[in-house]
Amino acid sequence: MTTALIIVGALVLIVWASRFFAFYRERRTAPFVVAVSGAKPPEPAPFVSILVPVRNESRNVARCLDSILSQDYPGFEVLVVDDRSDDDTAAIVRDYAGRDARVRFIESETLPEGWTGKNYALHRAAREAKGDVLVFLDADVALDPGALTALVRRLVDDRADLLSLFLRLDSTSFWEKTVRVLAGAILTVRYPVRRVNDPRRPEAFANGQILIFRAEAYRAIGGHEAVREALLEDVAFAHHVKESGRRLVVGYGFDAAAVRMYPTFSDIWRGWTRIYYSGYRAEPARLGLSAVALAIFSLLPYATLLWTAAEVAMGPAPAATWVLFALSAAELAVMLALMAKLHTLSRSGAGWTLFNLPAGLLCFALLWAAMLRCFMPGTIVWKETRYDADRHA
Repeated sequence: MTTALIIVGALVLIVWASRFFAFYRERRTAPFVVAVSGAKPPEPAPFVSILVPVRNESRNVARCLDSILSQDYPGFEVLVVDDRSDDDTAAIVRDYAGRDARVRFIESETLPEGWTGKNYALHRAAREAKGDVLVFLDADVALDPGALTALVRRLVDDRADLLSLFLRLDSTSFWEKTVRVLAGAILTVRYPVRRVNDPRRPEAFANGQILIFRAEAYRAIGGHEAVREALLEDVAFAHHVKESGRRLVVGYGFDAAAVRMYPTFSDIWRGWTRIYYSGYRAEPARLGLSAVALAIFSLLPYATLLWTAAEVAMGPAPAATWVLFALSAAELAVMLALMAKLHTLSRSGAGWTLFNLPAGLLCFALLWAAMLRCFMPGTIVWKETRYDADRHA
């Protein structure tokens, strides 16, 4: 068994080392959007419509709108569409609309059969949008000063039809800070940015927290009606864009905007299970394979290090045990060095790398929960609305 573990450990070390060097390559080549206050927009500057869906977002919507209305971009409108909120969201938005003519409030009181709430709300708003560029922004996102100019310039400079970004996360709870980087990294393994941005590759991904569309491209692929049943409309949009031969660009916006994602453990469990379930298109084999890969590459090094350390501590150990001990230590050193870089890049602080083991265990459980969801027909509850699990995967 020790020999088998040495062979597996060597493979794990090679993979982690390759990922470490790939990280630095991607830092040089991947699109990074950096907000700079006062930067010049492209000329001529396209008119922009920012569309924000809200459902019981009284905790977030004021922060989101303040960040939008403080942008120095020369021409934009804000359409906030309420998806049947029963808290103070509507009153807050109406107050902003009464004070700033750029803000328009739209009510979406009913949900037609076959639609998700967010998709129908944005479908309603998009029909009234006047912009040449459409920015779909979740209510828990706050733009940095100068972000709108940076987003539009990146869209124009890259000749993209759809631009989407990974955002930095504003987190408050222990589990949120612990799991956020590894949970997101699993998605980038499933959807590598380099492959997603390659028009010759089939991989397609986008982050629905922020989608920047050319209005012409959005309408050409059918708008939200084309993804009306999808709980992960972002990934569905990405596939439509690529399949239509249009340009998809996914990049990093850690210096452009921040998002408040899942503040409680129950939110984390529901949210990431849903993301993995839909992001893997409800395919149990892929989910199971990802769970096994996570166990081998992220959890096994801890187990082998502890086992060999115990063997060494109890007395003279054979040479193979020492080799496996050293190999496990090297695996963890490279893995944790990379995770520290990712935590730093996403502005969460390298110190959270110390909790990489509990993060790995939780992500392992989330992947298995998403896989088991594939065999459990029923409903998915999201934003206080029940959806058929098979229909809205």
